[in-house]
Amino acid sequence: MKTLKIISFLLIVLSISACSRENNEPETINTNVSAEDLLGHQMYWALQFDGGGDSYLRLMYFEKTGNTIKATIDGINNRAIKEVKVENNILSIDLNNNGSVMYTFELEKNNDGILLVKSAKYYDINHPNDKLGDGAGISPLSKFSSVKGKTYKEVDDGTIIRFNADNTFLSGQHPNNTGSYYECGIGGFKLEIDK
Repeated sequence: MKTLKIISFLLIVLSISACSRENNEPETINTNVSAEDLLGHQMYWALQFDGGGDSYLRLMYFEKTGNTIKATIDGINNRAIKEVKVENNILSIDLNNNGSVMYTFELEKNNDGILLVKSAKYYDINHPNDKLGDGAGISPLSKFSSVKGKTYKEVDDGTIIRFNADNTFLSGQHPNNTGSYYECGIGGFKLEIDK
């Protein structure tokens, strides 16, 4: 009978230690990136023409229409809307649908579930020296804010630019520069100066 009590006691101790080991194991996080993961985020990068010189900002944001996730890519003078597919953590955007102009982003999700851009490439068959500037980034929309109704000032309190609520703007540095704007994504904007 004493042996039976010892065996029962050992079984209880072993099962308790097994339970505590299961609770102490780190939670497995799915680090694979899907197209759905991009919703609620914006990507941004600089494009350098002829391999250097001025950088031109690009902004990409994501929306779901039905079962399809689409990316809106805004450049200085253009806009493209493309269906999003992510395979093996690679987001590829074929701007002309023929492989002549390609953006390729390798994405990753860290252990906290935060999306990151691991690498970014740009290819233009007609302009092989064009390249991405200092890589690319991705951030949740919550890190951006609308420019509508905001005034941006210099340190000495001089107005740099004022975005009116009626989608017109005024440049404080060049008081004759007025015009209209529209937001692309959140925090991004395009201006058209009155002529």
